[in-house]
Amino acid sequence: MPRGDRHLHPLRAPCLPSWTAERGQGAARRRRLAHLEEALAYLGKLLQGKAGALIITGPIGSGKTRAATWLSARLRSYGARVGGVISPRVLEGGVTVGYRVRDVSTGEQRPLCSVSPPGMRFGGYYFSPEGIAFANRALSKATAEVQIVVIDEVGPLELSGGGFAPGVLAVRRAGLPLILSVRPSLIDRVSRWLGLPGDAPIVRLTP
Repeated sequence: MPRGDRHLHPLRAPCLPSWTAERGQGAARRRRLAHLEEALAYLGKLLQGKAGALIITGPIGSGKTRAATWLSARLRSYGARVGGVISPRVLEGGVTVGYRVRDVSTGEQRPLCSVSPPGMRFGGYYFSPEGIAFANRALSKATAEVQIVVIDEVGPLELSGGGFAPGVLAVRRAGLPLILSVRPSLIDRVSRWLGLPGDAPIVRLTP
């Protein structure tokens, strides 16, 4: 696909069955599920030995973490070894007050960041050194143990050399297929930083 058109187009991978939306769901939900089904097929091709990356993008609250979680769970259900990190939000009264980080391989979690101290301040959050170290260990471990790596998410902190950056770079050096969640404004910067192919498919989500 040309660089200017990286939306997912229908792809097929015989090693992974398709998944269709349940009846009764709205049009927007069905479109989202169709995109994820196409993404799953593309990831099936990567598991057959094709190097590459899948980017999941969308604004805050659009479901990037949910999509990454769904894809990793489906891949594992088909026997794929999936590792990496996913960062679910911590909500209080419907308001985001922080994030946790979960090791995809083990299910273990640690606090990652909070709107309140203590921690290293970056943007509107205070980041836990222990949570960051935990995430980087999970990513480093994944380079030797898994077939495909999920990284939710790669943001400004990583582009500045902090956060998950050491683990992300270790995974990239290992040449493993990637599922990356990235905010829309950072796709080009993250792609350049990691040297991703210009035709890396993108799943674009909306709230």
